Formats: sequence, C-alpha cells, structure tokens
Amino acid sequence: MKVLIAEDHPAIRMLHQRLLTNWGYNVDLAVNGKEAVERVHKSGKKGAVNYDLCLMDVNMPVMNGIEAIQAIRQNTTYLPVIAYSASLDNKAPCLEAGADEFLLKPLPATELKKTLEEFAVKQNILYLDGENLSMRKVGPVDSEELTELRMLDKKGVAKFTVVDISFRFLANKNTQNKLFDHFSDDSFRFTEILERTYLGHDVLQTHNTSQAWLKKMNLTPEQLQKQVEKEDEILKKYEEP
Repeated sequence: MKVLIAEDHPAIRMLHQRLLTNWGYNVDLAVNGKEAVERVHKSGKKGAVNYDLCLMDVNMPVMNGIEAIQAIRQNTTYLPVIAYSASLDNKAPCLEAGADEFLLKPLPATELKKTLEEFAVKQNILYLDGENLSMRKVGPVDSEELTELRMLDKKGVAKFTVVDISFRFLANKNTQNKLFDHFSDDSFRFTEILERTYLGHDVLQTHNTSQAWLKKMNLTPEQLQKQVEKEDEILKKYEEP
C-alpha cells in the first residue's frame, strides 16, 4: 500500500515515515500542500492516482492542507485523505474540503496504525481471461464505497467482483489471502468460497484456475451457519498478522 505523507515539520515527517515503513507501507513525502498536490497529480496518467492514501497535515506553508485537499479532489480519481491538526477547529473545514477522516495532533502511534488499517480496505477483482483466472485488489472509487468497505471489514467480510460474468459477492475477508496463496501455487486446482451477500440463502461461490461459477446448495439456515463457522475456522490461518 502506497501512502503520501504531507507534513512540513521535519521531525514529525520523519517519525511518520519511520512508523509507516515499519508497518509495511510504501511511503512518499511532501513538505507542503503544493508539493502534495503536484505529487498526486503526477502520480498517474489521465487523472489516475497511484497512491492508496494521503496523510495530510493542515498547517503547512505555501499551500495549507485544506487547500491541498480541495485541489486533490479536482481532476483526479478518488484518493482517500486523512487530515490531521493540533486544532479541533480545523475538523469541519477539512471534512467540508473533502477529507475522509480527521485526527487530532499529536497522533498516538496506536491510533494512527488503527486508522490506516481501516482505510487500507480494497475490493477484490477477479478477471477471467481465456483459461486464466487472476485477482487484484482495487481501492474504493469514492468515499461512499470506502465507507461500505470499512463497514464490511469490521464485519469480517470483503467485496469481490468477477468481471467477465458481472457477478459481485461478499466473502470472509481472509478469502482474499487464501486466493492469492492458491493462485501462486502451480498445483492449485480448486477452491470454494462461501458467499456471504445473502447470508441465510443457499449460494456457494466456486473457483478454480480457469473458471468461476455459482453452485447451489440446499441448506437450512442451521446448516448454512455451520458451513460459515467451518469456513471461518479454516480461514483463520490466512489472517494477516
């Protein structure tokens, strides 16, 4: 996950860079709002953004964080922005400018880490190309989808879309790690994913390396719940540390 940190104070900038790097994030730095906007606008082609998240200080020289957020929201695809300031008075202006979240300085490491993890959510896109089935993670297209993905993540599920058959479903969020593990295994042939969108119904999502389809299961609610519990237990080994 690639994060842009916009912070003018050298010590805070270095602290955030060190923390995020230790947590496994790929970090770019900007020393003011203008530089942050330039980095975002230059990071992708035709308005696309190659960052997954922006951590934006408010009080910066040249261009402040609020102005930078407004500029980022123009002529680019959606980029989640977490704004922060030592003054709570900046919360409303930041959210009005388009920030997705506001944090109060100083940022405790535990709170910052928790917030970043919440905003790291993505949906999983499955592509069927001839006989090949591949998957990649895609960030939210707007703040509404970000809210949806965060809510799903708290419930322990993630969103999947199978492109070629225009099917969208929810599954245990550890399923994505299971699929990545299987796709990287040359001996992988088959896996099953319990579909959670209509929990209480009888739908099972099934995949292998060349196909994706739906398999109907005639289960009572009690039987389905047992299937859910069984899959949740199996998927524990795919939990991220």
